[in-house]
Amino acid sequence: MPAGVRIPRFVRWRRHPVVSVVVVLLVLAGAVVGGSELYRYLDRPELSCGKGMTVAGEPLACVGVNIEGKPFTKDDPDRMRALQKQIRAANNTVTGESTSVVLMLNLSPVHDVDTLTYESLYHNIEGAITAVWRANNTAAYGSRPGVKLYLANMGSRYGSWERAVESVKQYATSERISAVVGLGQSTEQTRRAAAAISAQLHIPVIGSTITGNSMNLDPADPTGRKLIPDMFRVSPTNTDTVIAANQYVSGLKPAVTSMAVVADGVDGDDYTATLAAEAKVRFQAPDRTVTVLPYTSPRDIPSGAGRYDYLVQQFNLMHANLCQAAPSTVYFAGRGRDLGAFVQTWVQGAPCGIGQLHILVGDDASEAIRDDVVLKGIASGRVTVAFTALASPEGWGTECPGSDAKRNYDQFWSAFTGRPDPCTQQPLATTQGAQPPLAFEPVSLASGQAMLTHDAVAAAVSAARREGAGVKNPGLLTGILHQFYCAQMLPGASGWLSFGNDGNPVGKPIPIVQINADGTTRTAALTWPSSAPNLSLPQRGGTGAPGC
Repeated sequence: MPAGVRIPRFVRWRRHPVVSVVVVLLVLAGAVVGGSELYRYLDRPELSCGKGMTVAGEPLACVGVNIEGKPFTKDDPDRMRALQKQIRAANNTVTGESTSVVLMLNLSPVHDVDTLTYESLYHNIEGAITAVWRANNTAAYGSRPGVKLYLANMGSRYGSWERAVESVKQYATSERISAVVGLGQSTEQTRRAAAAISAQLHIPVIGSTITGNSMNLDPADPTGRKLIPDMFRVSPTNTDTVIAANQYVSGLKPAVTSMAVVADGVDGDDYTATLAAEAKVRFQAPDRTVTVLPYTSPRDIPSGAGRYDYLVQQFNLMHANLCQAAPSTVYFAGRGRDLGAFVQTWVQGAPCGIGQLHILVGDDASEAIRDDVVLKGIASGRVTVAFTALASPEGWGTECPGSDAKRNYDQFWSAFTGRPDPCTQQPLATTQGAQPPLAFEPVSLASGQAMLTHDAVAAAVSAARREGAGVKNPGLLTGILHQFYCAQMLPGASGWLSFGNDGNPVGKPIPIVQINADGTTRTAALTWPSSAPNLSLPQRGGTGAPGC
């Protein structure tokens, strides 16, 4: 070998076969380990979920019971994070014997895909927080056991409801979960979630804002008649809301002689299906023509696909037929988030001799109170918008002291806002060692959703505290909830709470709420579609309350 010529290392390794093999194995092992680490790095989820939750959906979200108060998405709004922090802090103050209530909703809505907003979620969560605060810091709903609140996410379009139910089941014993409340919207997914909780855990499921007529019927029953055994709700059904709407329309001057029902025919949405079915029948009158104008909202639409634009196309095509019907009033039997598309196409469509169109909507129009498109339509003078609310902060009037129902609301209002009772001007009385007062804004009560969710949680807590059943055996609570009627009605923010044999509320009022161009609301009327006004507990021997 010439001088100065170096043998390459790999050649020298070949002279030592054992060393060569060892080196090769080490290199391959490093590649495998390094590649594995690189894969894990590249494939790492964008979102880390806390205890009780797993990653699901597109875009990614944490679904399940939020035990640790962690974010649901990587882009959770600041207000959502603040509410989660508030819940976690309140739970940490509960010591000794306790029970837990789970508020289950779609807590990661996707813009232009889901038909609910973060704003409505805040109202629901604030109402639940208020109920738990009252339970732990006042004498409103007894004193023991202490109550904790957990949020559970079913994901966008409630697509991960099964994971949420499984998470509730997993932590039911360790967290002493005695009830699930909320559910959100009346869809097939939320109905299946309620049925699964009842079948697997045998604890109450109390809907706060679900109004679809079929929501308490077992989806597995081929006859469509079997009730979900542990299902209750504090909101009236769509039958009652349409009766209330017809009562209101029948009292308008001049009389409504021509009316159109704009009906969403999408499959799988019990809210729109039963609302439209009731409207087609209930608005019929000898001196009134009713025209049904169908449309179909998208059932499945990916993020970014544009639900709004899709509906604008349909409503644009509907415009000529609406003009042909020439109604003075339209009943919009669709989702509140879709109302903007309808209003825009009407306001910007070709004039056809209808000076001002009066639009009446179901309770889901609470999602449209802050919709800029709807508000601009109202400001144009081409439309007015009113809806059958499930509750209203103005429903009980302003006269002091007012009815017993108003006193119940005033106590709730004082707890929600942290301000003195509006009639007595006295601060809310609290128990010894009470936590600091809440400070939610009164404007958050406009949709009524905070009031309904408060009432659902209050019913769950009241049942759990009867003889400690919520701690010893949550399965007993269904029977206790069925006893809340007549002289045992519960004081709620939305009215007295009384349950029928089917778990539906009885004797509930339905306010008719007008939306103003500036986003404020005004209660135009208070209707009682299923009973005489139910304002007070009955006196001994009285028969004025439901169930007496």
